[in-house]
Amino acid sequence: MNQMISDATRLVCTDTGRIGIEDPVAFLSRVAAYCETYDLPFEGTRSERLTITTEIGAIDMRASRDGLSVDLAAPNDGALHMLRETVATQLDLLDPARVSMLGWHGDIAHGRFPPNFRLATVLSVTALGRSFWRLEVDGDDLTPFAHGGLHLRLALPTRGASAAWPILNQRGRTEWPSPDDLHVAVYTVRSIDPVTSRTVIDIFRHAGGRTCDWISAARSGEEIGMIGPGGGWYPDADHLVIAGDETALPAIARILDHAAPDTTGTAIVEVNGAFDYPPLTVPPGMTLRILDRSQGSDLETALAEADLGADGARHVWFAAEKSRAAAVRHDLRARRGVARSESYVTGYWQKG
Repeated sequence: MNQMISDATRLVCTDTGRIGIEDPVAFLSRVAAYCETYDLPFEGTRSERLTITTEIGAIDMRASRDGLSVDLAAPNDGALHMLRETVATQLDLLDPARVSMLGWHGDIAHGRFPPNFRLATVLSVTALGRSFWRLEVDGDDLTPFAHGGLHLRLALPTRGASAAWPILNQRGRTEWPSPDDLHVAVYTVRSIDPVTSRTVIDIFRHAGGRTCDWISAARSGEEIGMIGPGGGWYPDADHLVIAGDETALPAIARILDHAAPDTTGTAIVEVNGAFDYPPLTVPPGMTLRILDRSQGSDLETALAEADLGADGARHVWFAAEKSRAAAVRHDLRARRGVARSESYVTGYWQKG
């Protein structure tokens, strides 16, 4: 959630909520600290009001004597629901005893699928070398997945049993089936055609992964769920520095596909052994570096050597294991002077 929404985005769907919380000022301060930790952009006093502006809409929180008021604005119902879920998740993390007190004034179609959920049908599964599966699906009204986020969550039902899908409860929160019945994980949309709704998702293959096990046995015609979109958008800067490990390759490829022809900078990819992903399309002014981890090369060293570009004209994008992302984020802020608004640094996976 650290790409600002476009000025052209029309926030036509709104809702208002209230949280009965004893110390709303302290809660706002904790939300601000969370945003700072995870590079989420916000504005406000930290004590009376916070506004978080994201690629899917805006969250405005205001402290009052009797609690916390929350105003949401989004371009569509799916994005509005995701903002509701974001607020509820913050409560779960920061004050779980209060989450049951969160109420929304807008109409909630409880008992139905969440607005950001779609059913889709598997068209094909193809092996991309030794490292990736390519999943192609289609479905009704997948256009929202083409805008406002590079990622989605795949919802894969357990084979041999009746499919169980998420539904809304009376408070507007998503009720999820048991993980034994529905496996949900985040992946990058590699490409999507809003006209045909055909969507391509590249999935890094690793031993013991439930998604990989499911995909390896997938057949045309099987039904899956898709939730989203979410998770960042295309960096908009004259100079880009993009770095990530194998798990970030689909996102890096999609960002490079949409980079302006006159973009300068560096794209850095760390793999283990030979690079066997489809060739990356890089603007003429950018350099592509492929690092082999098995030979001692690493992202951090290459990033330390890279020209990050000038203030106000650059963007640094990094995705890898969570602890590595945290170290890179700290280095960019403390040593290299890269502002939060000039970067997107995230952990795509976590050891253990």
